[in-house]
Amino acid sequence: MTSRQIRTGIYAALLCAGLGCGNYSNDDVDFQLALPDQADMEAKLQGSVNRADSAEYYRATRAAVLQFNSLVFNLTAFIETVRGYTPTSRNGNERTWGPFPDGSHPDWEMRVVMRRSTESATLLHMDYWVQVRQIGQGESGWASILTGQYTSQGSARTGDGKIHFDVQSPRLAGYPVDSDPGLVELDHLDVCYDKSGDGTHCAGSTVGAAAHVDMQITNLPLADTRSASYVYEVAQDNSGHMQFDWQGTSKDTGLQVKATMVSRWIATGEGRADLIADLTPNLPRQTTLGTDCWGADTVATYSYRVDKGVGVGVDATVCALP
Repeated sequence: MTSRQIRTGIYAALLCAGLGCGNYSNDDVDFQLALPDQADMEAKLQGSVNRADSAEYYRATRAAVLQFNSLVFNLTAFIETVRGYTPTSRNGNERTWGPFPDGSHPDWEMRVVMRRSTESATLLHMDYWVQVRQIGQGESGWASILTGQYTSQGSARTGDGKIHFDVQSPRLAGYPVDSDPGLVELDHLDVCYDKSGDGTHCAGSTVGAAAHVDMQITNLPLADTRSASYVYEVAQDNSGHMQFDWQGTSKDTGLQVKATMVSRWIATGEGRADLIADLTPNLPRQTTLGTDCWGADTVATYSYRVDKGVGVGVDATVCALP
């Protein structure tokens, strides 16, 4: 089940149930305000343009940002639908949407559950689940395909949260996860995001950062790409960085290969990206395979490749970032 299927299924079920928009009790407001939206996690690359003569690593950075944002969209899309409709049922601090039929798999149904807990006068915590079960099963038949939590630090836009997208548990429960080609190799995906600015909620986040997002992807053991991760952070002045790591099996040698691209940019658009290899056959550990620096127009001002030497620029002193 993709997020598009989740979103479409929820939307159709709400319409079929005759539920209207905006008919919330005052007690429902926290469930709407405390949830994150896509803007809380999406990456913003300064000066993001697409031109044929852009630096190669700039284009790679832009592609990573687009892929990262696509994953963020898929994970948060169901929230964008649910937040616009009244719950199917209320039980104290818990709200439930559904169950309703899974439009893609007629023998299955789904629901969304949200639970609120007030930690203090300024901290509001929310847990939420997207669950599936085979029609006819009891309460114990529900399997969570997505779980999340969010804590607001005084407002919905200044908080932190975590999302766990787990396809292995529903897969083992018999849910036809692998009917979606994009999920065939996935085991699970984890996201930690922090807009509180205190730098304590996600590993590696910086005190004072406007936003920090850490995404870890784990595939099944026999997948060619075993794992990948994105770390994105933006400062208050709109400078930012993204680190993209991946580990997989070399088709040539059958050995494990790991590489990291670290991209950084300043508010005016100039940036730098370094590609670093680890576990790469015939190379020392932590070998810099290449560096690209670019100007505000995204064209390379300096370019280095380990197998070719310097291709553009005399040395790295022309880079806007060291």
